[in-house]
Amino acid sequence: MKIERWEDYQTFFQLIILRYLIVWFSLVPVIAALVSQLPDPLPISLSGIQYEISLTLPFHWQLLWISSLFFVLALGIYKVYCPKFIHKYNNFSDYCSYKHHPRWLVWEAHGLLKIADKKQKKKLRDRLVKKKYLFEIDQDIDSELCDEPIVEEKQTEITFKVDGRSYKFGMPIIENGTENESEKDIFYEIFGRYSESRLLARLFIKIFLGISLVLFLIVLGQHICTGGAFVWAWATGLLSL
Repeated sequence: MKIERWEDYQTFFQLIILRYLIVWFSLVPVIAALVSQLPDPLPISLSGIQYEISLTLPFHWQLLWISSLFFVLALGIYKVYCPKFIHKYNNFSDYCSYKHHPRWLVWEAHGLLKIADKKQKKKLRDRLVKKKYLFEIDQDIDSELCDEPIVEEKQTEITFKVDGRSYKFGMPIIENGTENESEKDIFYEIFGRYSESRLLARLFIKIFLGISLVLFLIVLGQHICTGGAFVWAWATGLLSL
């Protein structure tokens, strides 16, 4: 089963139409409490003629409310567990808009290594070594990750360990003509590792959204059936003329 990455959920939750589920989730309990105090059917007098209006909706509002509940739960998990890096920088253009110095990526990499699991650390290590942005050092460092980045004259650096081997990463890359491209390349390596982090949270979001969708489709089907019945009655009336 494919589990969407964090940036996919970010795009999804930004859809304006989905915010109506949040509005429905908020308003329905209030409306239901008010309607429950009214007689059903509701008597209404117009021009001296007494009418009775049924308060029954053409669908089960409870299903739609439960659908909105699961949507809100999924949104809550997204807000809590989606990495701040993804929230802030959805792409390299967003990152560039902050006009960070290339050294800033070292701080971002340091934050990533704090929360990354072993698989993510290995993948980041392998990709950066292959692209020659990360170098193994002979010195055996004491900790798995340095306490904070070290600011040097030409670079800001971090040291960390993966599989018992020590590595050093620094920015900017000190090679003529490669600074801009390397910054973009390294940004997307960090972005990619953040994007596929916290698998369990992303899985629960997918499950909750799936339940929400199924319940919403049931309500939609009820809408279609009710509307279809009125349209059929209208069409048969026209044919009988």
